[in-house]
Formats: sequence, structure tokens, C-alpha cells
Amino acid sequence: MGKKEKRKEKTKQPYAYFGNLLFVCREQWKFRRSYMIAAAATTPMASASAVLAAFLPKVVLDCIERHVSPGELLWKVGLLSLCSVLLAAANNFLTAYCNNSMQIAQNSFWRMQITDKIMDMDYHVFTRKGTRSKREKAMNSLMRNGAPAFIWVNIHLFSALFGFTAFTAIIVRCSFWFIPALIAGYALSVLGWKALQRFRDKLKDEEARIRLRMDYVSQRSKDFAEAKDIRVYEMQPMLDHKAETGLRERVSLLHRIHTGHMFNTLFEDVLMLVTTIGAYAYLIHLKIHTDMPLGDFALYLGAITGFGSWLTRLADAFSESLECAHAVSDYRSFLDIPDERGRTGEPLPAGEDLPCAIEFDHVTFTYEDAEKPTIRDFTLTIRPGEHVAIVGDNGAGKTTLVKLLCGLLPPDSGQIRVAGRDVLTYGRDDYFTLFATVLQSVNFLPATVAKNIALCPEEEIDRDRLWNCMRKANIDEKIASLPDKENTLMVKDIHEGATAFSGGEQQRLLLARALYKDAPILVLDEPTAALDPIAENDLYMQYSTFAAGKTSIYISHRLSSTRFCDRVVLLADGKAAEVGSHEELMRAGGAYAELFRLQSRYYEQEVRAQ
Repeated sequence: MGKKEKRKEKTKQPYAYFGNLLFVCREQWKFRRSYMIAAAATTPMASASAVLAAFLPKVVLDCIERHVSPGELLWKVGLLSLCSVLLAAANNFLTAYCNNSMQIAQNSFWRMQITDKIMDMDYHVFTRKGTRSKREKAMNSLMRNGAPAFIWVNIHLFSALFGFTAFTAIIVRCSFWFIPALIAGYALSVLGWKALQRFRDKLKDEEARIRLRMDYVSQRSKDFAEAKDIRVYEMQPMLDHKAETGLRERVSLLHRIHTGHMFNTLFEDVLMLVTTIGAYAYLIHLKIHTDMPLGDFALYLGAITGFGSWLTRLADAFSESLECAHAVSDYRSFLDIPDERGRTGEPLPAGEDLPCAIEFDHVTFTYEDAEKPTIRDFTLTIRPGEHVAIVGDNGAGKTTLVKLLCGLLPPDSGQIRVAGRDVLTYGRDDYFTLFATVLQSVNFLPATVAKNIALCPEEEIDRDRLWNCMRKANIDEKIASLPDKENTLMVKDIHEGATAFSGGEQQRLLLARALYKDAPILVLDEPTAALDPIAENDLYMQYSTFAAGKTSIYISHRLSSTRFCDRVVLLADGKAAEVGSHEELMRAGGAYAELFRLQSRYYEQEVRAQ
């Protein structure tokens, strides 16, 4: 395939224009029907008002030439003027209503569809670079004339087409040959706008990458958790440099786009000027050499002048509609990213199948663009109700293993089985219900403590169960000391009066959330990272209690946690390097025993310091 064919293939849009229009109309109708009705009503109004205004000088001059009575003149002129004013007023009112509705839709309905898609799509699909690029293009499509504006742009297009047709009909009465000349100028203008749109399409990937980098800096500067590091390590100059670099790149990109737009507009204006001068010359010639009535001269002159305006409006509306159609294609391209995991599948294990057995059978997984697998040929069987600790150095693949087990990532090869069935045969969302997790990232909703733990509406929260789980997680005393207790609001970014919890308290709240869910498989990924040694030991002492009757996986850098588990897996280079109980591995004297003795020495010093 040659370079030219590759460029065509790359910039080709997968969605047809009218398919995009039908999609936007269908979605907008579901959101706000009144907008659709008002937008449709405005279609003929602006052009009809303009046609009446074009006929007004003809009516006045014809009445004067025929020496009609002042009453008849006032009656005709008044009626035409009143109709024109009423149409213009109605059009302005409906236009203001539509613009307001469009802004509401842009900031709520259309943006929410992207948010819903982000939260609902398969995790491994969401993390791909191609998905991130499509997501950014979809968000950009709402900032420029995209999905929310597509209906309104088409209303402008149809209105311009209506006015263009009406003025064409008037001009044809004077001379048919005006039309081909004017249309030729219009065609050249359209070709210029289409070339500009192709140029913009080529820059969209670059624009998305620049925006991602700029958004990263913006988000970091607003994050409370990172505000301390920014100040203590004086990171502002570095972040400012990144922001300024991104800004320069964006300004350069926009300059290229706006330069093309400026030249296109200039070319269009020159074409309109040439055709208008020619029309004036021809009409003056007709008036001098024929008995053309003065009213017709005024009508044709106004029609030709207006024709240039309508032609410009039609060309502008056409180019804007093409831009909108491409933006809608970007929007739909993100929404139409398919799921790769099935939503329905085999029934979940229940009854005698609980607690679940877990089998990793020669599992290999490689991250996108990684040079080597993070997990390779990993094999392990976890017995029903067994508590297994997974330990290893940073980057050994511990968290990746958890993501594979939880169904967030699919293995490249091999198979993961839960209760004897391949996890991919279970329905995706049903499968998630098997797991209660405490992961390294801390995420809370801007809601009450109770809702953040129970993750359900207030009226459905079991208060006794809630407090029992908080007791097990050793956070009950902290919550009981707060004025609003479990109804205390969280996330200060959203609620000004919200309570801020320490890192250790946040981890205990996440543990309470996992215990409240009461799933058959418990996964704890570094749950004690923010706890002091004494608090960590308290959690270990309770571990066998809250993990009773469940299959559990405990990931930690601190090997002292492994004594409370049935077996230990030392992960190294993506493989199970050593497997056995704590005692067995210590007797074996391998890498685990050496690492444990090394940690114990420093751990004892830390406890004495406490």
C-alpha cells in the first residue's frame, strides 16, 4: 500500500454524515425533546424573514410607481414589516432557548455518556493507549462544535439552504446565468473547506497528546495528596516548564489551524467580491438598456447582494457541519469501543463450591509496549479457604497477579480457574461480586463514611453490620468520636466541611468496605503500608478472624505478615520462585529466608524506636 492510500485510510471516518445526524437526534430527543422541536421550528424563520425584507423595497417602489394611495402603501408595508419583525423575534427567542439547551446538554448529558463509558468498559481496554487517545478526542469533540452542536449546525445549514433556494428563484427571473457563476464560486469555497478539514483530521492525534500532557499538570496541581510534595520538593518550576511546553505546542498547532482557516476565509471573500461586482455591472446594464421596473431592479439587486450573503452562510454552515460530523465520529468512536469480556456467562460458584479454589495454570501476561512479560508461566493452586501471602520485590508482578485474578486483565496465555471454571466463562460483572479487595490506590466518594463503606443508598445500609465491620477494621473508635459519626462527609475537594482522614485511617476504612461486601475471595494488596508496626500487628492478630471462611490473598512487602497465612509465594521475575509455609521456607534457607532475616533486623529496630 502506497503512502497516499495509507493517508486516506488513516483519515477516513467510519461513520456516515446522516448516520451521525440520526444518532445525535435520537440521543438529544431522549434528553430534551423541547430542544428538538424548537430547533426544527427555527429552520424556516430566519430565511423567511430575509425574503420578506428583500421584497419590502420592491413593494414600496411598485406602489410609488403606480401612485397608490398612502393608506394602501402603509397597509402593505406595515403588514410585510410586521410579519418580518414577528418572524425575527420568534427566531431570536427560539435561538436563545436552543443555545441554552445546547450548553446544558454539552455539560451534562453528552459528557455523562463519556463518563459512563469510562466507568463501564473493560479495565484492560480502558488502560490501552489507543483507548486513551480516543477518549481524549471524544472529550475534545465536546469542546469544539461536536455532538451537542450538530443539530443546531444542521438547522443553520437547512435554513441557509432555504434562503439560498428562495433567493436563487428570484435571481433566475432576472438571468439564469447568474446561478452557475455564483455556484462555481461556492464550489471552490467548499473544496477549500474540505481540504482544511482533512488537514485538521491529521492533527487530531497530536492535539490529543498535547492535551493529555497539559491535563496531567493541571490535575497534579489541584490534587491535595500531591500538594505537599510539590511544595517540599519545589516541583512548581518543573511543572510550570511542562505546562509552558505544552502550551507552546498547543499554540503552535492552533496557529497552523487558524492560518489555514484565515486563508480559506480570505479566498472565500475574494470569490464573493468578484461575483457581486459582476452582478452589479449586469443589473446596471439591464436597467439602462431595458424597461425594467424600479421595483424589480431593487428586488434583484437586493437578491444578488443577499445571495452572496446566503451563499457565504451556506458555505460556512457546510464547513461547520463537516467539522461537527467529524467530531461526532470521534465521539461515537469512543462510545462504540467494544467489550471483550462477556457480560453473561456460567453461574457463579455457590453453596458447596464456597469458599472457592483458585488455579493459575501456566499464566503469562505482558503489558502493552513492555519488552518482557510481567507474569510468565505462573502456576499455583490455592485451596478452598486457604490464606496465601504473595511477597516479592517491587516490580515482581504481585499487583499484576491480583488484577489477573480479579478479571481486570486477561492473560496472554494460560488459564485462571475459580471453582474449577475458566474465569473468562463467567459474566464479567457477576465475576466481580466474588471479590472484596483492598488495593493500593485510595479512592473515596464525596459522600458519608457509611456510604463509602457500604457503597449503596443510605436506606439500604445495615447499620449493625456497618459498625461490626468498622470494629474489625479498628476504625470504629475514630468514627464514633466524630460529631456526625458514620454520617460524616468525606472528600474535602467537594464538601468544604468534610473530614480528612490520615493514610492509616483511610486504609482501615477500605478494609471495612471489603469486610462489608463479605465476598468469598478476599484480596488485600499492601493493606498495612500506612500503618505503624503496632497497628500492623493488631491487624495481623485479627486477620484469621475476618478472613475466616474465605479464600484470601495477602500481598505485602513486610514479610512479618506471612506468618499469619497458610502458605507463602515468593514472586521473582514473574514466576513463583518459592512456595510453602513460612516455617518450610525458613528451613529451606533460600531467598525468602534471607529476605525475612534482613527485614526482621530493621523491623525490630523500628518497633524499639516506637
